[in-house]
Amino acid sequence: SNKFVNYLKTLRYYGTKTLRNVFQLLSHSTIKSLIYQPLTRILNIRAKLSYKILPSPVGGGLGRGDNFLRHLFTVHSSQFTQAAFTLAETLIVIGIIGVVAALTLPNLNHATGDKEKVTRVKKAYSALTDAIDRAQVVYGDFDTWFTDLGEEDDAKASERFAKRVTEFMKVSKECGFDEGCFSSAPLLDSDGSEYEANYLEALRAQRTYMLSLQDGISLGFSFCKIRVDIDGPSKGKNQYGSDIFDFSIYSYQDDLTRDSGVNVNQLYPSSSPNYWTGEYIDNYATAWVIENGNLDYLKCPDDLNWETQTSCK
Repeated sequence: SNKFVNYLKTLRYYGTKTLRNVFQLLSHSTIKSLIYQPLTRILNIRAKLSYKILPSPVGGGLGRGDNFLRHLFTVHSSQFTQAAFTLAETLIVIGIIGVVAALTLPNLNHATGDKEKVTRVKKAYSALTDAIDRAQVVYGDFDTWFTDLGEEDDAKASERFAKRVTEFMKVSKECGFDEGCFSSAPLLDSDGSEYEANYLEALRAQRTYMLSLQDGISLGFSFCKIRVDIDGPSKGKNQYGSDIFDFSIYSYQDDLTRDSGVNVNQLYPSSSPNYWTGEYIDNYATAWVIENGNLDYLKCPDDLNWETQTSCK
């Protein structure tokens, strides 16, 4: 009844007030800081919340020794009570979510990262193919671009190759043979072993002309070969098949290209003209990505083949 509810409210008010007065009589600062102040904050918070505080029927009710505080701060169900989770329940749920996230997020991040790499490799391949085709319309067939250069003019050939192709691409930085577009960290092979101790110096030794595109991709041009770093000089592992990929142009109609069915003056995603029948998948990483759309050769290379098994089980 309303009278009973009013009685309980009055009891709670005077009980709380009495408790405060008792602690205010304490003069010792340590007792005040350890007991009075925390309880005062709890009482203030409880007063702001519209919970119904009633004595528990178990333990003898209010004023029964050690049970007093437990009764005072026990929340009991009634028509005035708001539904809520306890702190323990909340912590358990948060813990479960944390465990599940720790188990699943690494795999999700890895899969998302691989898809992004595949997208960037295909984007680079498409952009380079389009630029080379447009450059050949302006400057003639690729195999005529270097006929006026001597055999010792590798640097000039690389520079001419780079500038004619990137004339039709969005370049943000032109490093030439200097640093800034490729990392000087070690270059890793597809199995994670060190391939070159200093990646930048290896490119410079090969007379590679280097540039960076506006989308963050770095390009290195040497005769008939284009080195692609899909995430630029400051990111990635510097690893073949992970963020380093090669493309080639076959410019001379010799027995090798004729027997393999490769057309001259076209860009191919590999370091060999017969990449479609390559036996060692890790040596044909770029072709694998373009053809099969994954980087699974980094996970299960022994289980893959070009014909029947193009992804990990």
